[in-house]
Amino acid sequence: MTSNSRDSTRGSKSQRIDLAHQSFVTLGEALDEFDIGFIQLSPETTALQTVNGTFARMLGREPKDLQELQLSGLAEDEHQSDVVDVVRSLRQETTGRVVREYSMSRSDESPVWLRYTFVANQAADENALVICATAIDVTPAKSVEDELRLANDHFDAAQANSKVGSWEWPEDQAVGWWSKQLYELHNMDPTLGPPTFEEFIELVDPKDRPTIMEINQPPFYVGDVRRFEFSSNPAFGPRRYFAATVWMAELDGRIVRRGTTQDVTRQVELLSALQQSEKQYREVVVSNAEGTAILNLDGKILQADEKFASMLGQSLGGLDGMDICQLADAASAKLIDERMLNRNQSEAHEVRIKHSDGHLVWLLLTCSPLINDSDQFAGIQARALDITHRKHVELLTQLAAEAKAKLERLTNREREVLEQIVEGRMNKVIANRLEISEKTVERHRSNLMKKLEAQSVAELVKLAMTAEIMTAD
Repeated sequence: MTSNSRDSTRGSKSQRIDLAHQSFVTLGEALDEFDIGFIQLSPETTALQTVNGTFARMLGREPKDLQELQLSGLAEDEHQSDVVDVVRSLRQETTGRVVREYSMSRSDESPVWLRYTFVANQAADENALVICATAIDVTPAKSVEDELRLANDHFDAAQANSKVGSWEWPEDQAVGWWSKQLYELHNMDPTLGPPTFEEFIELVDPKDRPTIMEINQPPFYVGDVRRFEFSSNPAFGPRRYFAATVWMAELDGRIVRRGTTQDVTRQVELLSALQQSEKQYREVVVSNAEGTAILNLDGKILQADEKFASMLGQSLGGLDGMDICQLADAASAKLIDERMLNRNQSEAHEVRIKHSDGHLVWLLLTCSPLINDSDQFAGIQARALDITHRKHVELLTQLAAEAKAKLERLTNREREVLEQIVEGRMNKVIANRLEISEKTVERHRSNLMKKLEAQSVAELVKLAMTAEIMTAD
């Protein structure tokens, strides 16, 4: 009797478990109609015990091939531990549900993103815990998210390279929104959030505050665009110069001010340097004016005034009898001989003439024929203007443009490595700062040396400093 009773009990329990299993299978088949995946898995191992057709198709497999495989093992490496943690948490707290998104491996090794909703329930015998989950394919949405994230990264990179920040300020709010780059332009901590208008105005040079106050005065009209320039408050660090644009838009029935702010410090400094150079050049013209010399038909200097002589480091009379072509470099000598001597009309050319200390001086040389009383070509009047300073500026600008063109061949990461090299940091320090391996730093370093055609760190530093002149472009 005892034996029969025990067998009877075992059969009853087995039947209840089978019925429970059948209910899960039925539920999975019902969810197939809605393209919703369904799984039942082991609470101890995450092994799949029940799989419907939709879930199997999501992974490009047959249901029977997934039986007893661990769900954590199907997930990508970075998600495997979280699958185990979720199942463990449901074993401890069976009344809740957990929603997670995991990247899984399909049979062809392509990734698929599934959104799981996990729940835990007691089985029919009330002693076994059952963990089930529904799964929805969210791969298309993830692709859109990745594209949006990539677009945002490109936008951030573009703003960073252009030294441009953006902001947005609804009319009825005390503060607005600032982009990451805008915080960097104003040396502010982004974790503190955007400043109020009163806090921002403190960062502005007092002389520019009235302009900004006026720009931000209502009324505001949709489509209105306002532009202005301002500089930073020197009390908070080195002076920076900014160019800003504000335009008015409508969002949900209210006016929103949107704007961009660009750091134009380098442009302002370059313009100032060019203006100063022009000023110095004009002073040279006014103070020194032109020097004059008389040449014979062979180009020998018969007489030169003090200004002409001083341009070449000579004393008055020191140039008498010298051949001007022999004083010039080869290209200039050929130009003077072929284009400026023995001509019946005036010509002006930029030439290089040797100074008494050995260096070459740039002169704007104008040669005009001298006609005697018999209307014969008797000699040449040469007028000279020292343009050495201007030519040096032009050469420096040309070298800067060439250096900048080379730098534009670099990737963003190579630019970051170059900046660290220019600041004198070793590979190990650069790797720590950029959170990359030292080997990666070495590879970037080798690549940028080749692209910039540099043979040493000194050449890299010189090229970077030269290119800095052209950042206004």
